[in-house]
Amino acid sequence: MTRGAVSTRLSERDWEILATVRAFRFLTTRQLSRQHFGLTEPDAVIPRTANSALARLRALGLLVNLDRRIGGVRAGSGGHVWQLTDLGNRLLAEHLGEATGARVRPSEPSTTFLDHTLAIAELVITLQDSTRSGVTIERLQAEPECWRTHLGSAGEPRTLKPDLASVSQCGEFTDFYFWEVDRSTEAPNRVVKKCLQYQQYRDTGAEQRLHGLFPAVVWVVPHPRRREQLERHLAAETRFDQRLFTVIELGQVTDLVRYGADHYKQQQGGLKGGEPS
Repeated sequence: MTRGAVSTRLSERDWEILATVRAFRFLTTRQLSRQHFGLTEPDAVIPRTANSALARLRALGLLVNLDRRIGGVRAGSGGHVWQLTDLGNRLLAEHLGEATGARVRPSEPSTTFLDHTLAIAELVITLQDSTRSGVTIERLQAEPECWRTHLGSAGEPRTLKPDLASVSQCGEFTDFYFWEVDRSTEAPNRVVKKCLQYQQYRDTGAEQRLHGLFPAVVWVVPHPRRREQLERHLAAETRFDQRLFTVIELGQVTDLVRYGADHYKQQQGGLKGGEPS
């Protein structure tokens, strides 16, 4: 089948699925079902329409799923992890009027990389779902768009690399966030080091000149034990402004963007302080 013939068989939702997979690099069937097939309950049965659509895109050579599943065999079809093929990337670029760029070579990523990538995707989906609670997500910036380049104290170029940046609005308040997705795979001192990088970037004043304030930095962790561990290490630090940082679990994201990081943190009895500027 020619590329033109394949293109004619794709619906608008098919193109949206391809664009979503390209944006995140890897996504599970369950995550795609939440974004494109109306799945709202995290543990609900995957819609047949989702399985059918993804299988069809795979048969057309546009998507491929990894050999391993997230959650193992018991996860069923929801645990399949999908990535874009080179053909899928080229057809999508043509459809959007973009340059095709380098070839896409599907590969099996390391477990650590895949876990982190899927966790970032889950954070984005959770932020998007927060709109059902009265939050408006005005902007989401993934890597590398969310990275910030600046000069260090000696004039050397530095790049701060958040996992995600967002701007949200709830009521009369507009909030800016940098997001870090922690999977409890690194020692706490690595988190402290990254926090120091945020402090150094804040000291340049670059972000404040753009927005009038510095975004809150939110660490999203996998479980309460890790949250307590990081909060303890951050609270012991004197080299940065602790008001910049909040540590939460994924299930607390919606409440945080509804109430704002500082107010939420005070409600939860975490690291306290006024709104950083």
